[in-house]
Amino acid sequence: MMKVVRSNQMDEFNQLIKQNVHHEGFTEMHIEGVGVVQWHRAQQMSPFLYEPIICMMGQGEKICRIGDAAFVYQGGDFFINFLPIPVYAEVTKASSEVPFQSAVMSINLIKLADMIVRIERQEMSLRKAVPETASCVVVGKANGDLVELFSRLLKVASDPLESAILGESVIDEIYYRLLTGEHGYALRQLLHQYGNIQPVSRAVNHIHNNVNKIIKVDELASIANMSKTSFFNAFKKLMHVSPMQYIKSIKLQKAQALLIQGIQANEASYQVGYNSFSQFSREYKRFFGFPPSQTAS
Repeated sequence: MMKVVRSNQMDEFNQLIKQNVHHEGFTEMHIEGVGVVQWHRAQQMSPFLYEPIICMMGQGEKICRIGDAAFVYQGGDFFINFLPIPVYAEVTKASSEVPFQSAVMSINLIKLADMIVRIERQEMSLRKAVPETASCVVVGKANGDLVELFSRLLKVASDPLESAILGESVIDEIYYRLLTGEHGYALRQLLHQYGNIQPVSRAVNHIHNNVNKIIKVDELASIANMSKTSFFNAFKKLMHVSPMQYIKSIKLQKAQALLIQGIQANEASYQVGYNSFSQFSREYKRFFGFPPSQTAS
C-alpha cells in the first residue's frame, strides 16, 4: 500500500538538504554520485548534459526541455533519466525565503538491472504488456517511503564512515521502492532486456565513445541491430530528440568542457569531430547563446 507523504517528512527532507549545502548549486556528499542542490534565485534556461540520475525535489520548481517534450517537477516529485541526455533546464521557482532545493543520486544501471532480476525472481507471474509511452525520462509524485529513504540517504551521505558501510544498502532500497511502487512496472518494462532501451543504449555508448568522429545514423542502427527507420523511431521515443540532434548536442557539450579546461577553440572543434571551424562556431553559438570565444576557462 502506497504511503502518503506527510508534511513533516518534507520539512525534515528540506532541512537535511539545507544542512548539507555548502554553496549555491550542487554540493557533493560522501557517497559518490550523491549530492544536494540549492538556489536562492531562479536560474535561466541553459543547456546541460544529464547523466543517469534520480532527483528528489524538496521545494521550488524546475522545467527540463528535451526536444519537443517539457518536464515540470516541484516539491515532492521525483525526476529520473536512465540514459545520458542533453536538456535545457530552468529553475522557475526559487527565492531567498523559499530556495529551490533537491537531492540528486546517480543511477548505476548495472545494479538497477540486478535489482529488477531479483524482484522478478520472487514474483509468481509477470504481466507481459509493454507501456505505450516508453521514455528514458520519468517524472512522478513520490510516496512517503521514497521521501523517507532520501532523507536517510542524506543522513548517511553526510558521514564518511556511514557512507562507506551503509550507503549501498540505502541506494539498493531506493531502487527497490521505485521498481515496486506506482511507476515500478513501467520502469521495469522500460529497462527490461527485451525493450528498446538496450539497443538504443548501445548506440548512445557508441556516440559517447566516438565523439571525435563523424557518426551516421546508419552506423548507429547497425550497432542497435535495427532497421534505420525502426532505430530512428525508437531513439526519438526514448530520447525525445532525433539521433542527429543528440549527436550534435553531445559534441557541443564536450567541446564546452574542453574550452573550460583551457583548450583552444579550433582544437576543441577538431576533438569533437568538426572539420569546419566556422560551422562549429555557428552551431556552438546557436546551442549555447554565445560564441566559443566567450566561454570562460
